Amino acid sequence: MLHYMENLKEVRKLRKNVCYTKNAVTYFKWAFPTAQGGWNQTHAEKINQTIIKEILKETQNYKTILTSADGDLDKKYPKYLKKTEKDIVYGLEQNKPFVTKNTLTVKTVKTKEDLILWGQLASKVYSRYDTDFIYESFKTDLRKSYADYFIYYQNKKPVGIAQVIRGGGYSAIYWVGVLEEYRKKGLGAELTKQTLNYEIARKRYKFLLTASELGLKIYKKLGFKPLETFYEYELKR
Repeated sequence: MLHYMENLKEVRKLRKNVCYTKNAVTYFKWAFPTAQGGWNQTHAEKINQTIIKEILKETQNYKTILTSADGDLDKKYPKYLKKTEKDIVYGLEQNKPFVTKNTLTVKTVKTKEDLILWGQLASKVYSRYDTDFIYESFKTDLRKSYADYFIYYQNKKPVGIAQVIRGGGYSAIYWVGVLEEYRKKGLGAELTKQTLNYEIARKRYKFLLTASELGLKIYKKLGFKPLETFYEYELKR
């Protein structure tokens, strides 16, 4: 049974299948690749009509977003869903560091103040999330071995961010983004390389990331290969 969190401090239970705030719901359907390639479907729970109805009931009139690898949910449940966009999960094995231009300096988030700044930047890059939600979602990750957060600077001005979450033998690269006014200058590729190099220096060679179509060219050039496509849906009212 879903439980709606009114208190922002309880807004997200990390690494659970369902998380939601006062303005959004995300349903995570996640699976890791097997040694033979492909996906272990036992780790991927299907969204069904019962779950959709339950979320509708729990969230009432709040904006709701669901993420699923099923690209036909809007056709199966046209009464409830409309498709908004798609994200692609990419995989990479790389044991040699990437060559970088050294045009960016990086700061690893260590303090509450650093994480607040990271959240402010993240909310500008990903406008659907507000700073409070981001901070409350990730504050338990501070100084934990499974997570790192990076702020990238150019000429002492923050221009982009990235996050690494480690687990299952993989380093998952999330929240990669550059502020709008600094885009189309090669900084997205540069900060991605630096983030990957950080992990490679720590002998972690397997990577996953999720990208919108905006980042496809960057990640393909780096050697990432598509593993699965996820679709985002908005619940109709």
